[in-house]
Amino acid sequence: MKDRYPQHPPIYDIEKTYTFNAQNGPFFSGTIPKRPESKRRIDFLGFSLKSPLGVPAGPLLNSRWVKLACQLGFDLPVYKTIRSFAHPAHALPNMIFVEPDSPKTAHTRMGMPPDAAHLTVTNSFGMPSQSPDFLLKDIAKAHEYLEDGQALIVSIVGTPNQGVSFAEDFVRAALLAKEAGAKLIEANFSCPNVGKSEGCLYISPETVKQFASALVKAIHPIPLIIKVGLFPNETLLEEVLITAAKAGVRAVCGLNSVSMEVVNGEGKSALGPTRPTSGVCGSAIRPQALEWMRKASAINKKNHLNLTLMGCGGIVEPHHFDEFLEAGAKIAMTATGMMWDPYLAMKWHERHK
Repeated sequence: MKDRYPQHPPIYDIEKTYTFNAQNGPFFSGTIPKRPESKRRIDFLGFSLKSPLGVPAGPLLNSRWVKLACQLGFDLPVYKTIRSFAHPAHALPNMIFVEPDSPKTAHTRMGMPPDAAHLTVTNSFGMPSQSPDFLLKDIAKAHEYLEDGQALIVSIVGTPNQGVSFAEDFVRAALLAKEAGAKLIEANFSCPNVGKSEGCLYISPETVKQFASALVKAIHPIPLIIKVGLFPNETLLEEVLITAAKAGVRAVCGLNSVSMEVVNGEGKSALGPTRPTSGVCGSAIRPQALEWMRKASAINKKNHLNLTLMGCGGIVEPHHFDEFLEAGAKIAMTATGMMWDPYLAMKWHERHK
């Protein structure tokens, strides 16, 4: 398996800007191996998938990135979160290797981690977005790259202060995705790298009800998925899942990256004074993500919510996909793992052929 799926450098260059990576990446120079044969089929919201493996919102910056993910065996790719208008990324740095000190703090580490077990990064992009004109063409092109047994999700987010209400701008972004041909739409209610109003929607049952209901109505009959983060307690998680199901949400994805204070060797904010906290993802958050999945799965069953659960957060080795599936996920997704090991899905397919 080692020769069949050799080590490959990261497909995203963290030393370069988001725009440079979007325009020039993905940086993949390996061969596309023949995928192991399998008769497996997974039903996901009416779509027949070859496997339960996907890439969550984040790494797939445009249709070229989606194409590579599809070729490398990720059957449920998510097109990077879009807005209703063009929006720039945060300035560099955007990604730094880190090591958590506690559930709320992490410090930077020098150079590449020694192995996948220590592959943890902070990412701070601010949910950049291309123009609607670009997105209408590129999302349509991304759909053309899907192979048999694959489906594409388009991630969307609203933005406050755009001349309409926050919820209405969410709907505008969703309708843009729908116009571009989206068959599945995910609303990001949980990004930790933007303003509080944008990134903490998921912890308010009232907001989840208001926004999700408006989105479900606007995109019907397209299924709505919502992305969530860590909850302060299980009671609130249960209330939000019940509210989401009643609002017509079909699937819930968690976890988004975990917000932490990230400091450098001098004890100062690693991303600069305006970004004291940022999302941490990769290996270190896997225990939290798995615990979220187990709790969400138990709540889903107990209340007969019929929500489809999607898991991500810390999948950096092939067997980690199975851990999430065993914890109750219908779909298991990797972002950081895929960026540093593009053969990750193929390795899993090899084990499950």
